[in-house]
Amino acid sequence: MSEPAAAAPPIAPSKRRVFASRLFSTLMLWALLAVAFQWKSNLLLLAITGFFGVAGAVEYYRLLRVDVHARSFNILGSIICLAYWGSVIWWTTRHHTEPPMWLDLAALTASVHGSFLLCYRHQLEGALTLQRIFNTVFGVVYTVIFFGFIVRLMYFQPDGIGITGFFLVLFLIMVTKFSDMGAYAFGVVLGKHKMIPHISPAKSWEGFVGAFVGSFVAAIILLLAIPEKIAPIGWLHGMILAPVLCATAVTGDLAESVLKRCVAIKDSGHKLPGIGGILDLTDSLLFTAPVFYFYLSAIAR
Repeated sequence: MSEPAAAAPPIAPSKRRVFASRLFSTLMLWALLAVAFQWKSNLLLLAITGFFGVAGAVEYYRLLRVDVHARSFNILGSIICLAYWGSVIWWTTRHHTEPPMWLDLAALTASVHGSFLLCYRHQLEGALTLQRIFNTVFGVVYTVIFFGFIVRLMYFQPDGIGITGFFLVLFLIMVTKFSDMGAYAFGVVLGKHKMIPHISPAKSWEGFVGAFVGSFVAAIILLLAIPEKIAPIGWLHGMILAPVLCATAVTGDLAESVLKRCVAIKDSGHKLPGIGGILDLTDSLLFTAPVFYFYLSAIAR
């Protein structure tokens, strides 16, 4: 009896189709942000940020589902994420100020204490048990605390300057995402020299250059269009922040590639056509948000 023929491998979508899907998702996301900024609605922007924060954390812990015995640890991390964002939304809507830093420390403390409490239920499994603890705590830092800095920026109030941080969030998002788009565009059109193929085969040095071009373009557009609304960022700080945020964004993008390589998947999810999952969209912001916040705190407070 002859063996059944092997199933034909799926045909990869063409670059044109991937680009079209990616463009559609990107435009939809920018349109959603445009509505929030047009209405100057902190509540809408907070809801968008909270949604991506929760979805990113859930997606991260789903990446770890290959370890079936880590289910309780993953649930713990997801619960801490929900509690964190619930507390952040409650605090900001009630006090109209940036959330206190003790919320971040509470989330971190809960992840450490909770992880060790879960270890007490079963026999220890050596380094595997330590890995589960680390994965849980790291997930809280990476997807919860880091992304929470966007909310801090929303309510950032520089000393002596009568503005809120609403447009500072716009600066962060534009510089970061223009960096991503510049890297993608240059990489697709000009990319020939692989950057770090053992981590991300699609990344090229040409794309790396494009990332810096995109960051500078975004910073210049905002400095020309709304200079008074993004104070204390003037031309000097804008030209410093553009390459700093770009380099940080590239690092964040590569960091997520490391995570995906370690669990042997291509995309963290399939919610966004042409982009992948939520983490594929927010990976660079996870790294740029805290850097931007600390930079602003150093120059404006």
